[in-house]
Amino acid sequence: MTYLNTQGVKPESGHRPSRSLNMKRLAMLATIGATVLVAQSFVAFADDVPTFDIQRACSARLQAFQDTSSQGTDTVSSCVADEQSARATLVNQWTQFAPGSKAECLEIQSDGAAPRSYIELLTCLQMAKQIKELPKD
Repeated sequence: MTYLNTQGVKPESGHRPSRSLNMKRLAMLATIGATVLVAQSFVAFADDVPTFDIQRACSARLQAFQDTSSQGTDTVSSCVADEQSARATLVNQWTQFAPGSKAECLEIQSDGAAPRSYIELLTCLQMAKQIKELPKD
């Protein structure tokens, strides 16, 4: 078997490529393969409306923006109803949003420490859609 070096020339000494060089190539190919796989999973994930923990999002939102003494079940249930309504709208309109916008808005949602919100996701997607519809100069 004839081996070629990185320049495509047969080595003068006739030695086979080193094992460490082969391992580096294998590691690089594995990294590239993993990157492609992860990128494809993000695109596939963006094809379905995600599932968020509404109760957790509402509880965190109310704790952040209200005094705990005024926090009641009506405000939590109102928040949950708003989130469910936003999710229903997302389910109905999901195919109208560009895949790139979905991926970007989902990435924005996962960047923060706060729980993810259907209202925020819907707002992001609607804004992205409106921006794309603006006339180009």
